[in-house]
Amino acid sequence: MLLGTALISALGAPALHAQASADPPLREAVLEIVVNGQTPGEMFVVLRAGADGLWLDASDFARLRLRVPAVQPYLYQQRPYLPLNAMAGVSVTIDEEHQSAVVTLPVADFVATRVSIAARGLPQVTTASPGAFLNYQISAERIAGVSTGGVLTELGVFGPAGVATSTALARALGGERAALRLDTAFVHDFPERLQRLTVGDAISDGGSWGSAVHFGGVGWGKNFTLRPDLVTTPLMSATGNAVVPSTVDVFVNNQKVSSQSLPPGPFVIDQLPAVTGAGEVSVVVRDALGREQLLTEPFYSGLQQLAAGLSQFQFDLGKLRNDYAVASNHYGATLADGTYRHGLTNLLTLEGHGEALEHGAHSIGVSAAVSLGSLALINGTLAAGGDAQGSGSLLAAGLERRGERLSFVLGRTYESAGYRQVASSLSPALQFHTRDVAQLGAPVPHVGSVSVAYARQSNYSAAPLQTWSADYSRNAGRSGIVTLTATRTQQAGVASSSVFLTFTLTLDRRRALLLSANGGAGPGSPDQELDATYVQSPPVGPGQGYRLGVSTHGNYDADWRNQGQAGELELEAARNQGVAGTSAYWSGAFTLLGGDVHAVRQVNDSFALVDVGGLPNIPVYIDNQLITHTDAGGRALLHQLLPYQSNRIGIEPVDLPLDTAIGARTLVIAPPYRSGVVVRFPVEHVAGATFHLVLPDGQPVPLGAQVRFKGKDFPVTYEGMTYVTGFDHGLAGEAHWAAMRCSFRLGPPPADDPLPDMGTVACQPLPAAAP
Repeated sequence: MLLGTALISALGAPALHAQASADPPLREAVLEIVVNGQTPGEMFVVLRAGADGLWLDASDFARLRLRVPAVQPYLYQQRPYLPLNAMAGVSVTIDEEHQSAVVTLPVADFVATRVSIAARGLPQVTTASPGAFLNYQISAERIAGVSTGGVLTELGVFGPAGVATSTALARALGGERAALRLDTAFVHDFPERLQRLTVGDAISDGGSWGSAVHFGGVGWGKNFTLRPDLVTTPLMSATGNAVVPSTVDVFVNNQKVSSQSLPPGPFVIDQLPAVTGAGEVSVVVRDALGREQLLTEPFYSGLQQLAAGLSQFQFDLGKLRNDYAVASNHYGATLADGTYRHGLTNLLTLEGHGEALEHGAHSIGVSAAVSLGSLALINGTLAAGGDAQGSGSLLAAGLERRGERLSFVLGRTYESAGYRQVASSLSPALQFHTRDVAQLGAPVPHVGSVSVAYARQSNYSAAPLQTWSADYSRNAGRSGIVTLTATRTQQAGVASSSVFLTFTLTLDRRRALLLSANGGAGPGSPDQELDATYVQSPPVGPGQGYRLGVSTHGNYDADWRNQGQAGELELEAARNQGVAGTSAYWSGAFTLLGGDVHAVRQVNDSFALVDVGGLPNIPVYIDNQLITHTDAGGRALLHQLLPYQSNRIGIEPVDLPLDTAIGARTLVIAPPYRSGVVVRFPVEHVAGATFHLVLPDGQPVPLGAQVRFKGKDFPVTYEGMTYVTGFDHGLAGEAHWAAMRCSFRLGPPPADDPLPDMGTVACQPLPAAAP
């Protein structure tokens, strides 16, 4: 209707009335319109002209996803109608018997169908319940006759306001003992804005070229980890045409990412997630007749890029942390830094960064990542920085491409003598003059994958350091792989080289055999040695794993790990270069949530306490994978949940007792960062019973009769069989059908039967109900 009104306004009402007075030979009809074989069609009120002439209401073109022809409409009953045959290439055949019109149109006459793939939206974040957790690791080592030990702890307290954590370390070396605090911080997230506030100890954000240092203070930034489903790099799109209703499959690097049923016409499938590096998007259009068309488009995506219009920032202010892991509370000068990145277009991402240390180094600069379409990515940086002794500049440029067929990296960074930034002012060894990197890799058919690399760094106070390396790998059989790595390093006329040859044979999902040969020459190079190692990894849940390794030099490594519900134990004995030692580690955690304390393995992510109505030994699943069983109180703790992502927690109704019913078998939660939530399944004790309901003459109450019992209605089935719930003591009930009624009474149920059969129950007739 809006489209028709717009057309009337644009073309002018006087002209419409003038045409209406001509009254062309049109008659009204109701027809089913089938466009390009898209069945079933839709019913439309149309105007017919002659045998195959059709006029449609202007608004019906949008319903059929057709472009509106640029002709003058005809006003019929105050509504604009347009001739369908005004569209180029149209064919209309009317079936008078079935009152339908078969319309065939070229693709150009359709409006494009747009389908978005990556846009999913933020799941509803589950509010954290008040609670706490305590991670701990106890270690003991004895190496070359010297014993050491220590305890590492992390205490976390969480609730709806956020999570506060504090880590501490106690250690003993020989006769010396020390205890110190590591990090203490409070984190509050704003998931709807993708922002995070941190108060306390943290690591500053250095951007793509700046400094990352320990500090204590306040940090505020946009954190994309709050939306794990969000693809931050430029998203791709695939376009094509479907003449008839078709199925469109989209592949990214031969991996299917979408399958859609689309109507006839052009289509655009956008927001396709791209993998990092080079690749191809393939679109396969398959119609009902089995005909296929293949469209392929190359792409290149880099981690330095942001999608057009997307921004990211981080601002930090606080005191520099000195002697980290040595002193508990040694804070120094004030530190301030900020980073802002913005995707100007899908081809250009800009970044600005600045940092300053009180009475010390300061720097500011800009970076850019420019995409060369599907070929490669160019990076560039220009910065200025210095301190009280002087100032200088940093210049960097690079070209990269990472793909399955060809990968290369070329880069050069230059720092002038006076240039300083916070990290290099704290550690002068980080200051350099120039840094060059070149790398090239590609697969060689029937040979394997080969890559070579070269790096050189020149310094103001030391001789240049150069490194060459070459890598080769190829598959050996169905489950083996051979890798060869050779390196050579040279500085101040002193060179060293090394060679590593490794064969890895995967036996199954958890077991593998590794054989290696090492050798070299020069300072720091490996000895001439052969090694053999057998590995069995522990499972995801409770279980054991171990590693056994021996070498021709008498070196060995024996490691055993046991993962339980309450923690993990690791024992190791090893010898290397004539030094032998043993170690033992025990790690675990305690959680306080919902009034319960649980001993579990270390808590590094979010977790949940599941309550299944007090029912013990009920299997609990996450994404259809069995994780644990409820305890004697009907509760189970699920740790290692994904924060801000949908975690599907489920129980199976067949695992519940017969006298229970569940309102939902699956609950979806999205817990906050490193916090716990309480999840309660709606389990109800129904106390059911069955019985045969008969009349005084022994005839069953008719099929379809309704039994009224404790305020609920239950149907009567064959032979008077009836099932009721809420049966916890002797109760009366009533049955009714047609104009008949009868009453009955059930005795108390047996105490030890969750679903008793009460046998045959007599139902005494009652006076007929009033109409």
